[in-house]
Amino acid sequence: MKREEKRQQKLDAILRHAAKAFMEKGYYKTSLDDIAKMHNVTKPTLYYYIKNKEDILVKCEEVASERINGLLDKVMEKGGTGYAQLYGFIKDYITLLNDDIIRCHVRHRGQRENDAARDASLKMHRGIESRVRAIIARGVEDGSIRRDAHPVINAILLFDALNGITAWYREDGALDMKALTEQILTLVAKGIEA
Repeated sequence: MKREEKRQQKLDAILRHAAKAFMEKGYYKTSLDDIAKMHNVTKPTLYYYIKNKEDILVKCEEVASERINGLLDKVMEKGGTGYAQLYGFIKDYITLLNDDIIRCHVRHRGQRENDAARDASLKMHRGIESRVRAIIARGVEDGSIRRDAHPVINAILLFDALNGITAWYREDGALDMKALTEQILTLVAKGIEA
């Protein structure tokens, strides 16, 4: 394995464990010392992979952006009606929300001390939301989504509903991922189907 691949694997592990700690203990209550201990490394070794604690959020966001935009690319490339694309996005997005890095991104989106990082975070989210609005608008135009479904309002409501899952859903809870997905698709997607 090449050196860069090993470095990337280590960075991925750091991000995954740090994201999980941020979700369990909170961003401000998790220190870099805690993260270093999780990996059995010294804090200076950690700095080889990250600049600071906020850099973990930035890197988690880069991973989240790539995965969510990749999902949007996939559903849009399939074609079909706007409703079919929205349904496909919702179905797979729910699964993504179970990933610690994605959950961390959703819960800490825009919470940056650095103004440029905060603005970049919010811009990235607006870009994703804009793509979902376009799918909804396409569905209204092709008649697969209700004519009174306002793309902006529905995209905001959709993300509020879906992203809220990160606050309460637990894999070891009463509802498994399949049942959760079916419930959400029934309530959210079916609610705007024409």
